[in-house]
Amino acid sequence: MSKPDAVMIIGGGALQAPLVYEAQALGLLPLVTDRNPHAPAFKLSGAQPFVLDTSDVAGHEDLMRDLMRMYAVRGVCTAGADVAPTVAAAAVVAGTPGIPVDVARRTHDKGDVRIVLDTAHLDNYQPQRWCVLAAKEHLSTIAHPRQAGTGWCAIKLPKPLGLFFTLPMVVKPIANRASRGVTIVPALASREAIGAALDAASSSGGYPVLLEEYLTGTEHSVEGIFGTDGSPLWFNIVDRFFDYSSGVPIETGHVNPSQLAPGIQDDIFVMLVETAQALGVTWGPFKIDALVTSDGHPKVLECTARLSGGWDCQGTSPLTGRHPMRALLQLACGMLVDAPLGPAQGYAACAAILPKCSGRVVLPKPRQYWPRDEPIDRLIWMVNNGDTIRDPRHNGERIGFCMARGDTAQQAWHRAHSAADAVAESVEVTP
Repeated sequence: MSKPDAVMIIGGGALQAPLVYEAQALGLLPLVTDRNPHAPAFKLSGAQPFVLDTSDVAGHEDLMRDLMRMYAVRGVCTAGADVAPTVAAAAVVAGTPGIPVDVARRTHDKGDVRIVLDTAHLDNYQPQRWCVLAAKEHLSTIAHPRQAGTGWCAIKLPKPLGLFFTLPMVVKPIANRASRGVTIVPALASREAIGAALDAASSSGGYPVLLEEYLTGTEHSVEGIFGTDGSPLWFNIVDRFFDYSSGVPIETGHVNPSQLAPGIQDDIFVMLVETAQALGVTWGPFKIDALVTSDGHPKVLECTARLSGGWDCQGTSPLTGRHPMRALLQLACGMLVDAPLGPAQGYAACAAILPKCSGRVVLPKPRQYWPRDEPIDRLIWMVNNGDTIRDPRHNGERIGFCMARGDTAQQAWHRAHSAADAVAESVEVTP
C-alpha cells in the first residue's frame, strides 16, 4: 500500500495557515508541528496535530523518522516562523531539498550575520558600529555629552572590544524576531535606561546581545527564493511603516509592491544576493529587513533563511496575483515550480489593528466596523474573545490586520489603514 504524499510544516500559527491551504491544493497532506495544542493550522490540516516546540531540533529529527514510516514526506518548510535550523535539520533526515544546518544556524544568529558580512567585505551593507556584548558587566563606562545640547554620548566597551558607540543606538537579542526585546536607546539616555534595554534584550534569549548604531531612513521587507540552480525565482520589496513613539519599533503596516525608485530596488536586489551568498544560502527562501538611508544606500537590519512574517507573502503578494508560498512548497518538495511570480497586478496594503487600551477583548461582529466606501479584502484576528491585550511591546502583540487592494499604493494604504482604525475603535475591552 502506497504512503500518502505529505509535507512537514513547522509552525501552526496564523502565518503558517496559508501554507496548509497551498499544500492541500498541491495534493500534499500537511503535517503541522507547533507547541501550542490549539494552534489554528492544526484544525485546517486534516492530519494528526504534532505538539512539539518548533525550536526543538532533535525532537523534529526524531519525529521525522517516525513520520517517514507512515508518509512519503516530500519536503519541509515554514514561513513567518524563525525556525530555519529546525527546518534544515528535518529536511536532512527526510532527504528532501533544504539548506545545510550550519548555514541555517548562521542566518539565525544576528551577531554571526554581522561578522560574516564584515569578513566578506560587505560592511557597506550594515551599521558601521556594532558589537556582540557577551555579558552586561562588560559595559564599563558611559561618557556624557562633551558639549551641552549636542544630543549624543559615547559608550566605551573595555578591551578587547575597544569600541565606541554614539547614542541613539539599538539593543537587540541575538536570535529573536518581530521586534521582541528590541529597544531604541535615545540620545542622552541614562545608565539605567541602557541597563533596562540590555535587560529587555537578554530576557528574549539571554546573552550575548547585539548593540548597533541607530540608522534612520525608510524601512522595507525584502524577500527572495533561490531555485535549484541558485538563480532567483522570486524577489519582492514592500514599504514598511513604523511607530517609534514607545521606544520600540512597532510596524503599523506595509504597501506591496514598493514605490522605491527602480535604481534603488536594483541595489537592494544585489544586496540580497550578495548577503545570501556570503552566508551560504544558495537555495530556498531568504528574507532581509532592510533600511534605505537618506542618501539612498540600502542596509541589512537583519536577515534569515525564510519567507516573511509580515503578511506580505501570506497576504498582500497573493492579492496582487503572485504566490511565493506556493512556489516555496513546490521547491521544497522537489516539484516543478509553476506558481505565478510575475509582476504585481496593482497594489495591496496591510494595516495593523492596534489596541486602544489594555484589558480583556470582546471582538466585534463581522463586517460592522469599517466604512462601506472603503472595501477591504481580508480581516485577520490574532486574538480570541477573552484574551488579554495591551499596548504592544513588540510586533507579536498586534491584535489583527486589515488588507486591501488599490489601483495605487496610496489608495490601497488608505483603504487598509482606514479599516484598521475603524475596527480598532469597535473592539470592546473590559478590565
